[in-house]
Amino acid sequence: MPELKCTVQTCVHNNQFLCALDRIQVGGDSAKTAQETCCDSFQERKEGSYTNTSSMASDCACVDCKATSCMYNDNCECHAGKISVEGGDASQASGTECATFKCCAAK
Repeated sequence: MPELKCTVQTCVHNNQFLCALDRIQVGGDSAKTAQETCCDSFQERKEGSYTNTSSMASDCACVDCKATSCMYNDNCECHAGKISVEGGDASQASGTECATFKCCAAK
């Protein structure tokens, strides 16, 4: 299970750069760069919305990954030691990315 850091503070699951989900989904079926990936688990934090406080944010999460050309992807699971999900002011999943993505041309 990778160590997960997330800078997407506009996501309802983000709690002080940690994720309240124990499993996230990274998209990017045909990605060749980090910018072509995204966090499919992203949900925008709307004004007046709140984080589910019954879920404890953690620095580790299972990562289901559709970016099959990533060197850390093994059978659609991420096996990087650490991953970083980024996206500053994202308002939708396409505004996020897995910054750890590294294309493996052999895949």
